[in-house]
Parts: sequence; C-alpha cells; structure tokens
Amino acid sequence: MNKEVVAPGDIVGVAEEYLPGENVEVDADGKLRAQVMGIVVRNDREHVISVKPIRSSNSLLRVNDIVYGKVVAIPNDRVVIVKIIGVENNGNKIVLKDDVTGIIPPSQLLNGKPGNASELLGIGDIVRARVISKDPPYTLTLRDAQLGVVYARCPRCGHTLRWKGNELLQCPNCGAMVRRKVSLVEYWA
Repeated sequence: MNKEVVAPGDIVGVAEEYLPGENVEVDADGKLRAQVMGIVVRNDREHVISVKPIRSSNSLLRVNDIVYGKVVAIPNDRVVIVKIIGVENNGNKIVLKDDVTGIIPPSQLLNGKPGNASELLGIGDIVRARVISKDPPYTLTLRDAQLGVVYARCPRCGHTLRWKGNELLQCPNCGAMVRRKVSLVEYWA
C-alpha cells in the first residue's frame, strides 16, 4: 500500500468527491486541504477524506504553551511554517536547543478573516504563538490579541520595523509602511 504524505495546505481532494474529515478543511474554491503534516486516509464508502498526523514520540511542548518562532516559509500563501526557537515559562523565555517545527494553518491566523498569509506575516518575522496540538510538527495559533508578530524587519532595506499601532509597522530608515498581525502585549523594537 502506497502512503501519500502531505504538508499543511496541500490539496488532498475536492468537495464534489469527498467530505472533509479530521485535519482537512475546504477552501473557497471547494478544494480539500490538509491542515497538518500527515498521511492521507480515504474512506471511499463514506466519501470522507482525512489526514492522519505524523506523530513523534518525544513531545517537547505542551498544548497552550506560548512559543516564539521565526517564519521560515509561506507555501501557497496560506499555511505558515515556523521554526520554534523558544518557549515562555513562568514569564521567562527559554531558548530551545533542538529545531522544532510549527505550522500555522489558515484557520488559525485570524478570527475567521479570509486572506493571504503574506498580508499578515513575512518571512523572517518573529512571532509569539500558542501551541494547539500535542506532537510535532506543532500546530500553532495567532488568533488571540496577545499573539502575533513581536519583531519584523523592513522588506525593502532590512532595518528593524517600529510599531505604529494596530497592524501598522514603519521603517525608520526608508519610511516603508508594512501591515502585520502584531502581538498587542509585546513588540521588540
């Protein structure tokens, strides 16, 4: 039996053929997309398609942990892949020794607002997120006001962006204005 491994955001089917099962969501075009990295499971009798997550035996983080991570990729301009670099523990930030991957699916970027992930985050941004799954790659959410970007650089000139309020960041060097989903409790510039 051939196992089909998919990443978050990958198309696993269409709504005309299958109903979305566990870890599958329907996009605006009726395409069924994986929400987690895993193996596709098709139930042809019930016409349901699911994605069984690939699990790791050593869970480093727990559900509801607040983590900090660097945005490393935004495939399909939908899902966001994050390298988790630290975890908050009783107010302290602890740097992780091992590389840990986090994934922010489109449904966890904002409270139901549709849009492209690149309108909210940029490659290289540091985000404050909450863990909502038990095993790596960890599913993260930015849906709370205190979660979001805590550090960003100007996409034009590379200088550290300053927070101007709401979702606006400005470059003190070239004046560029950038929109981001900013954490309302913490920004590092």
